[in-house]
Amino acid sequence: MLIEPRDPLIVRDGRPFTNSPGARARSLPFPLPQTLAGAYRTRRALLEGLPLPERAEEVLRWGLRGPLLAEEGREGWRLLLPRPLDALKLGERVYPLRPLELPEGAGTNLPEGLRPVGLPSPSLKEKPAPLSAFWYWESFLEWILKDSPEGFSPEGHGGPTPEVRTHVALEGATQTAREGFLFQTSGLEFARGRSRLALVLWPEKELEGIFPLGGERRLAFWRKGGPGVPPLPEALVQGLVRSKAARILFLTPAFLEGAYLPKGGAFGGARVEAAVVGRPQAVSGWDLREGRPKPSRRAVPAGSVYFVRLPEAWGEGEIRAWAERIWFQNLSDEEQDRRDGFGLAALGVWDGTLWKWEGA
Repeated sequence: MLIEPRDPLIVRDGRPFTNSPGARARSLPFPLPQTLAGAYRTRRALLEGLPLPERAEEVLRWGLRGPLLAEEGREGWRLLLPRPLDALKLGERVYPLRPLELPEGAGTNLPEGLRPVGLPSPSLKEKPAPLSAFWYWESFLEWILKDSPEGFSPEGHGGPTPEVRTHVALEGATQTAREGFLFQTSGLEFARGRSRLALVLWPEKELEGIFPLGGERRLAFWRKGGPGVPPLPEALVQGLVRSKAARILFLTPAFLEGAYLPKGGAFGGARVEAAVVGRPQAVSGWDLREGRPKPSRRAVPAGSVYFVRLPEAWGEGEIRAWAERIWFQNLSDEEQDRRDGFGLAALGVWDGTLWKWEGA
């Protein structure tokens, strides 16, 4: 399902926004899954005649996957995914970050059994160059199917364009501007040049129509269709069978019980060996059942990558079944977070070898 905002989308970052002169309402660079989950459930409940919050328990069981980003092309909508954080650009080349083997006598402050992650060569000392925040599916697929691709140059862009608008407060009686009461709102324009952008969702039931989304009840076009869930590549499965190791890449923020580690230190039986995790993302929101703000929590950001080892006893059948349970499924530890869209994941190959520590 596609959601295309008609006007710049405002998804507030949680900082206070008062009626004082000079106030600024800042937007997140991309909407959180719960924003789309809340809008979807509210709209579907209204269409089906379910009163809220009386039927909140039932409505909250409606799950979805996403949101991701899509761009309209000549042959339809193209899927874009968040940049994997195990990709680092130095100069003109993109290098993979991989788990490192500790030299004898060395130690870290990581949890027991967790490896550090780094570059393949101690001579790589350049300042990292920026990479596009969103990659087209074709570039993302190449990255996950090759453990260390040569000459890799991802195609993508920065996603929705930030837009800032300046407003003035009005006098209620005269409807004229109040002296000195200027304020700003920032939103996301879902366009890049002449290209249209949209949000992609995969809910249990698709909706159509023109409905509000985000702050100020700005309108968005909701329509069926758009990119489908990509099928699990057979080449990926065969790579996992050979190495009995994998990369798990989060496409939406995830909530994990151990802060940045899954419950029990494993994803469905695969043990975490190392991780490349971005800065935690603060998430709050509105509790539909209680009618009050939710407590703030920290999520693992989209793009984070986990290196995992599969059990040696697993054969091709078990590995294929595990891959199907992970591929484009929500992996957060709590069931409600999974229903809300947190922790959408993809898989990538990893040969399972540990690179030498720099200078070792």
